Amino acid sequence: MATTIEMKVPDSIDKFSTYLYEFFDLMLHKLDVNSHKDTPSKESLGRIMELLLDEVVEFEDQLKEDKFDLNSLVELADQANFSFLAFVALRKDGVGDDDPKGDSKLG
Repeated sequence: MATTIEMKVPDSIDKFSTYLYEFFDLMLHKLDVNSHKDTPSKESLGRIMELLLDEVVEFEDQLKEDKFDLNSLVELADQANFSFLAFVALRKDGVGDDDPKGDSKLG
């Protein structure tokens, strides 16, 4: 069964709410499609960063080929997902667990 996540969009960026929804929806779709790879558990942070840089190049190539192709948006979701996978890898390593100031947005 799918999990529902609710978030508040700050007033300062509310005008982008529709785009945020579309972006998150595409990101989640791509994460789901590739979930069998279990990247944060199987790859080092360095390797995840290499894959992120590869996605940047793929996006640049897509823009040169045809920026109006839907794949331009897919490539951006892929970039965001590799950033997310790096975030997961760091969190699994304990980064952010100790916040001496107590002002972290991590919870």
